[in-house]
This record gives sequence, structure tokens and C-alpha cells, in this order.
Amino acid sequence: MKKILISLILLIGISVSVNAWTNPLTRQGEWDLYGIGDPYILKYRGVYYLYCSTRDHQTGVKCWSTKDFKTWSNAIMCSTDPITKTAYAPEVFYSNGKFYMYTSPSGQGHYVLESNSPTGPFVRVTENLGRSIDGSVFINDDGNWYFYYADGNGIIGCLMPTPTTFGTGVNLNARVGNAWTEAPCVFKRNDVYYLLYTGNHVLSKGYRVDYAKNTAGPISAYTPQATQNPILISTEGTHYGLGHGTAFIGPDLDSYYFTYHNLAGDYGVGPFRRLNIDRIAWNGDKLLMLGPTTWEQQDIQLADMTDYFDRTEPGADWSVTDGGTWSVVNEDFLLQNSTDNAEGVYYKMIHTQSTSNDYTAEFSLKEFAGNGNTAAYGVVFGYQDEQNYGIATLHSSSNKLEVKFLLNNVWSIPQSAVLPATFNHNTWHHIRIEKTGVEYKFFVDGMRKFSISSDLSGGKIGYLTYLSQAHFGYIAFSNQVNGSGIFDIYKPVPGTIDAVHYINGGNGVGYSDLTSGNTGRGKNIRNDDVDIRTSNEGGVAITDNQSGEWYKYNINVKLTGEYNIGLRYATNTTDCKVRIRQGDEDVTGVVNLPSTGGSSNWRTQTIQAVNLKKGFQTLRVEIVEGGFDFYNLQFTTCNSTAASITDEFTNAFNYYWNYSDGPWAVTDGKAVMNGYGKRTMGNTGWTDFTVQTDIVYKRNMNAGIIFRVNNPALGGAGKDPNNDPRLGTDFYQGYFVTLGANSVILGKQNYSWRALTSAPGSYQLNQQYTIKVVVRGDNFKVYVDDMDNPKIDYTDPQPFISGKVGLRAHDCEVEFDNFSVEARVISEGTAINALKNTIKPHVYPNPASDRLMVDNVGHFDKLSVFGIEGKKIYEKEIAAMQYSIDVSKFDPGVYLLFLYDKYGKRVTKRFIKV
Repeated sequence: MKKILISLILLIGISVSVNAWTNPLTRQGEWDLYGIGDPYILKYRGVYYLYCSTRDHQTGVKCWSTKDFKTWSNAIMCSTDPITKTAYAPEVFYSNGKFYMYTSPSGQGHYVLESNSPTGPFVRVTENLGRSIDGSVFINDDGNWYFYYADGNGIIGCLMPTPTTFGTGVNLNARVGNAWTEAPCVFKRNDVYYLLYTGNHVLSKGYRVDYAKNTAGPISAYTPQATQNPILISTEGTHYGLGHGTAFIGPDLDSYYFTYHNLAGDYGVGPFRRLNIDRIAWNGDKLLMLGPTTWEQQDIQLADMTDYFDRTEPGADWSVTDGGTWSVVNEDFLLQNSTDNAEGVYYKMIHTQSTSNDYTAEFSLKEFAGNGNTAAYGVVFGYQDEQNYGIATLHSSSNKLEVKFLLNNVWSIPQSAVLPATFNHNTWHHIRIEKTGVEYKFFVDGMRKFSISSDLSGGKIGYLTYLSQAHFGYIAFSNQVNGSGIFDIYKPVPGTIDAVHYINGGNGVGYSDLTSGNTGRGKNIRNDDVDIRTSNEGGVAITDNQSGEWYKYNINVKLTGEYNIGLRYATNTTDCKVRIRQGDEDVTGVVNLPSTGGSSNWRTQTIQAVNLKKGFQTLRVEIVEGGFDFYNLQFTTCNSTAASITDEFTNAFNYYWNYSDGPWAVTDGKAVMNGYGKRTMGNTGWTDFTVQTDIVYKRNMNAGIIFRVNNPALGGAGKDPNNDPRLGTDFYQGYFVTLGANSVILGKQNYSWRALTSAPGSYQLNQQYTIKVVVRGDNFKVYVDDMDNPKIDYTDPQPFISGKVGLRAHDCEVEFDNFSVEARVISEGTAINALKNTIKPHVYPNPASDRLMVDNVGHFDKLSVFGIEGKKIYEKEIAAMQYSIDVSKFDPGVYLLFLYDKYGKRVTKRFIKV
């Protein structure tokens, strides 16, 4: 009854308003037991439209609309065409007054549906065009259309002769884990083509997103970004199976976002998935995914000025210059209805608000009728007075975009670009302007037409006509451009923040720089005194740092507690020192940064057990001594509590193992595997430790210790027949040590294998060896039998900085015994631990009705819930700082929650279920 009541409340509501967002999200009218899967977002005339897949065996496609991502419409059934039964991944694209929907019902090939409105009704206009599933469209700057789709050999792309026909497919060299790959998303930014794609199975917790890029063309071979991939993944806890989404530009006209789904179950009507949105940041052409996040994020930012003309008259924010007949029609758009211009006189309507010197502006417009071959309609930008402004005009007679600047009452020579032959001036179009310094970029319907340099500075924007009747709609400007919108955003922690993303405000506010001038001006949007240089890591780094300089960063900390900070730097100097403050509080003390041997030799120094407070905070990175180049900060959760765990596999695996896949067994006091599998124990916050095991290879030699493990997963869809155990042994992030016949091998697994180093040795089947790995910071020592002299002594220049430990086997029969791990106590002075003894478990809400949250439990290994009569009703192993317990089915009453650490010490919390 309670679920029915909640559903009725949602159906009655007209709209939902929120002040921020917390993943996963819920929209009114989602498919019951199916949610929102394969989300796609279209922007049209300043309004965003969200589309998703259709629940199995149901007909129709649902969509939602929003202007600000705070207030959403109720669900809109935008198509009821019979072909939309079980419609997979519908995506909608606009062109010349028509909206085209591409979908693959039940994954059995694509159909195209068409509508005059983004909310439908969409009606089928083609037969089955094939091409598998997950079709997506990209329109290049020259107006050519391209279609992308999923394939077992990777993402395929093809030219589209028309919006309803496909050309010959080309493999784009984008494949996740050498297996099934889907959900292509292509866009172009600053002359670089980006391809995001997902693999391998929608029901796998290891469903994840990679990206690739090129500068050659939409269907040229893409280069996967192997050092970053996967850019979106989470496999443990309650937020997993992440992927299949859309990159889009937000309402501030500058910031990029990625919408995707997470897997929430399977109730027999297709996978139950939920909507998520996270930010994308940029460092040069390097894409940085600021996620996944599952805690409250800062609002999606809006433009500095926006007008939808959703009223009866233009209003006081608009002024008319030089005449014309201007009015608002249907509370929807602005009409200029006169065509009697004097020669050379433009009818202009100008908004009263001015841009900054650097800005982005967007406009929507269409021509109603023109009077002669010189008729034009368009936009005004940089308006200061009648002697200084710029115009970008569309000319239906010549089918061109023309741009010119008026400076000191002198017109520049016009520059023009031909529009596509199919361009229909009597339908809505969009113009976009990006201004950075003296460079202007002009886009029409997303197609970049040209760039122009001009000394015209920022100013007011508006619309104009010349011998033309025209309609003008949504208009906006933002004082952010080329990715600058990310600088002041509170970025998620855990996560990674690039050094160049310090906050705005200038010298003394966002940074302190002791030398005037920027040695890297022009390499990034930062045009201040901070010195930057191109980095071989991608994008730019801050360079020439010196004692007394500092940088501030806005961060959004998930939970109060301990974190590891990986500071990535390069230096020839041996006496570099750094300190980090949260607000005014020193949270690290002075940290030494050893020489890396050169400015191109990057290294990550892990600062352990840094206590950070929850919420929106500001960090300051201070250069205390010496000089170094600074690239980024990586934050992970930390567990600094000492641990000593041994498993002798006497009768079964002990209590501490918290992940397992494959046919593991305990036989005759040994952990036995014959085939493929892995298992882990410990905490993802572990950084420094020693792990050891005895091992006997029975068949083949590809098994051993895994360490600093994160995000382990099965190789497919759980127990589904599509699960691939061979893939599964590679589905984790971390390191692997194994013996071979002639060597001991150390490698790195990031859902793809990379050998790091090896050492010679002779090893054979049916003989016991003891392997020990000592992990300290970025250095790993591997011992075999001789526990005093390492076979391998390796420093990883780009390490995983924390994670669990465990065992792995790939296509072999193997026995393990005497497995042990000793996790280090963080040494004094490594970090300032002012909060360490004050962080206590927190249970809320209390009383609870549906879900009970348990915070600050990173130092515990297990939780149990008992009824007041002493009966255990819930138990869970802990591998995170926060847990959520579904108590909706608990009977009303008083309950006791017990938290256990590795020594058996217990903390008790009391809560009430109502």
C-alpha cells in the first residue's frame, strides 16, 4: 500500500524542484521497475529534453523537459508508434524544423521516426535499417551527418547521405576490453573529435565508460585514451553498472556534463536503471570526468542572462534602436515585422545587460519573409554604442552566414561562410558565439563556420533585421567560455582536480604568484600571472613554482574523514616542500617532495591520512620550499588503522574476504582455484602494507597476489550465461604479481593488462613458493622465497595510490596457503590528524522509515542489525565510509546496530524504525 501511495503522489505532482542534485536521480513518471536507462539529452531553443529506453514489452517513448535542471516537466509520451515496443536507446536530433528519433526496438536494428516537435508525436518514417543497437548521430562542421552504432568488434561509424539513410560502416578503433562495445557518443570541441563508449554488458557491475579522440575526422580511427580509461566506473557498494550516456553543454553555455545510468536491479522487465549526471572538466584537449558522485553536488550553473520571451511584451530589459516593429507572440518568441529599412540601417533590439570581455552567447532565430536579395536577419554582439558593435547575419538569398565588426563607426570587411544546401531559413536555427581575448568563434546549428580576430570587446547582445521579417527566440550569454566555468565549481572529493583549475579572483584570492607575467599565456583560458606549460601528461601544468606561492581549490568532500592525496609533480630539485590547508587549518604539515629527475618525469607523492571536513570547502596548496611543476591532486578515501590479518584456510575462507568470483574452494587447508577467478580482502583506503602467500601451481602458471585493488567485477552479466570468466579475471584496477617458468612478473591491471617489469628466475609446477609484496607509496618490492632480497624493486611513476589485497588466477589450477597482510600505521608527521579521534559513526535519519544511513564506518569491517529481542536480521561486510540499509521491510520498533572492527571491538548504535 505504501508503494502505491508514493506512486500516486508522484503522478499527481505537476513538477519537481530541487536546489542541487544527488545521484541517482528520479523523474516523475519513470517506467515502473525499469526507471531511466540509456539517457539521452537534446537541447533545443534553450530547453533540455531527456529521453530514455522503453521498458520491455511496453510501447511508447517517454521524455521530460527542463530549462534549469531544477524544475522538470512530468513525463511526456512523445511517441506511441507501434514500432517503439521495447525501444532501445532512443536519441533525437533536430534539423530544419524536423526532429529525427533513432531507436532499435529490442536491439533488432534501427528505425527512424520523425516529428515537428521534440515532444512528438514521433511517427516511423523508415523500415528496419539494421545496424545493431545504440544508434547516435553527429553533424560535422561541413553539414555532413554521421551515424554510429554498437558492434562486437567496437564502435562503427558511417556517413549518412540523408537523415534516414546510412552508408558503409567503418570500424573506429574504439572497443572496451576487446569485447562487446555500445553507447557511442560523438562530439567536437576545439577541433578535436571525442568518442565516448561503454562496455561490456548492461547487467555487469563492471559496465564502464572509455573515451577516444582524433583530429582527423568523424569516422577516422580514434585513439583510446589508455592512461585515463575507464573514465567512469564503480563496481562495489550500491552504485555500480555505470554507462550509456550523453555529453552535453549545460545552461551556462560553457560547462559540459555527462548523463548516464546506474544498474539498480532486474525485475524481469529489463534492467532497472537510474539516471545520473556528472560534470566534465577540461585541461586542454584532455577530458576529465568528475565522477561518479553519489552525494549532493553544487547546482548546475545557469547563464548570466537568459530570455525565453515567455511573456506578452519585450519589457524594460530591451531597447529598440533605429526602428522596426517588435512584439512578443504567443508568449514564445519575439517578432520583428517591418521590412522598410532605410539603406544600411539595421532594425536592432538590444538587451540592457552587458557581457564581460570573454563570454559565450547563444541565439535562436528564423526568417518569416525577406524583401529582396539583400534581406538579412541575425544577432548583435559586443554592443557598446552605435559606433561599436558586431553583427552575425543569415542571408536566405545567398544561403550564407556573414560576420562584420563596427569599430569607431568603421565597418570591417565582411567575412562569410556558405551554409548547407538543405538549410531552411523558415525554420528555427541556432547561432553560438565564443569569445576569448581577441578570438571570436561562430557556430550555426552546432557547426563551427569560422573564427575571426577583432579588437571589439564585450558588450550587450540582441537581435537585428534588414529588409526581413523574422522570429527570435531563446537568447542567453554567460561570462564563461572554453571551459572556464569549472574553475569555481566545488569539485568532488574523492576525485581528481587538475592544478590549473584553481579558483578565480586573481592574485591574492585564487592564487599567489610572485613574478608578473604568464610564461604559458594562450595555452589555456587562464590569462593571469600563473605560469603554465604544456605537459606530456596531456593539457597543461603549473610551472616555475617557488617558495611563498599558493593555489586555492574549491572541493566538495563526500564525508568527514581521512583521505589520501596523491600530488602529481615533477622537479629536478631535491629540497621541495609543500603544505595543504583546508580553510585556515593545516591538514598535512610540511611534506617533502623528492626529486623526480626532470620536468618531464612526473611522480605521484601520496600524502596519507589527511583529515577533511564534509561539504563545500576550500583547499590551499602552498609551496613551502624549492620549485616544482604541479599537475594534479588525486583524492581517495583512507584507512590508516593498523591491521594484521592471516588466513590459513583451515576449514573455509575467513571473515575478512569481501569480494569473490570464480570457483574458489578450501580443500585440505588450502585455497584452491581451477579456472578463472579473483577474491579480495581489506579496505580500498589501504595505502602501505605487506602482503604474503604460499603458492603451488598445478596447471599453468598465471596466478598470484593482487594489491591496491579497486572496482573488481565479474566479466559479464553476473550469473547470466553471457558472463565471461576470462574477462572477469581482468575486471579490476590494481597490480598483479605472478611467477612464470622463467621469471617473476609485476603488472598493472586497469581493466586492461600492462606489464611493468620482470626478473629472471626458474619456477615449476607442483613446488611451493612464498611470494611477498612490500608496498610503500609508489614503490613495490617483490620477494620470492628469499625474504631479505627482493627480486623486483619497482617505482610506478603513475600509481594507483590505495586499494585492497587479494588473489587471482587465470586459466590455471593453483593452491594458496598462509595468506597474510600487515597494513601499516601511518607514521607521525605524515598528516595532521586533528580529527582522527573525534570521527565517530553516525546513524541517520533516526527514526527511519525507508533507508538508514550509516556514516564514518571506514575503520570497521562488519555491521549487524539485531531486533530488541536479540534476533539478528541483517549483516553486511564494510568496504566504504558510508552504508545505506534498506529498512523499509523491517517491522516498526527499536533496533540495535553493531559495528565490529578487525579486533572484534564493537560499537553499538540504537535506531527506531517507524
